[in-house]
Amino acid sequence: RFLLLLFLLSSLTSAALQSVGVRGLLMCGDRPLANAEVKLWLLRTFPRPDTNLATVATDSEGRFTVSGTDSSFFSINPAVRIYHRCNNRGIFNIPNLCQRKSEYRIPSSYVAKSGTVNRWYDLGILNMEAKQRGEQTHCISNPIRAIG
Repeated sequence: RFLLLLFLLSSLTSAALQSVGVRGLLMCGDRPLANAEVKLWLLRTFPRPDTNLATVATDSEGRFTVSGTDSSFFSINPAVRIYHRCNNRGIFNIPNLCQRKSEYRIPSSYVAKSGTVNRWYDLGILNMEAKQRGEQTHCISNPIRAIG
């Protein structure tokens, strides 16, 4: 009985590798949105906090590719969060130190049950000039870092 219990406990604690990959193109009006921060997150349920799997910046053409792998017993719930300053002017047209933040959930059918991405989720072309559904404002705690 002890060996059976030990086997069951070890199988419950052994986690499987799961991978996800996302790519897309960000625009700011009719211009590519360069240097936007794109983060791949695993959304967790309370009390566990969300986990950042990877962070990339869009290139000069607004393109990004981000991927990550996690070891988890349960199916992962990935999302991409985009932080940017497109069309983000404050009072008197002064640039706002805060960033705009949008989140996009990745369908579970794009999660590979392996250590490599099998099928990439294409977010497509997103124009970040318009306010996105569920968009939030993300302010940094130290404004000096935003300038430098």
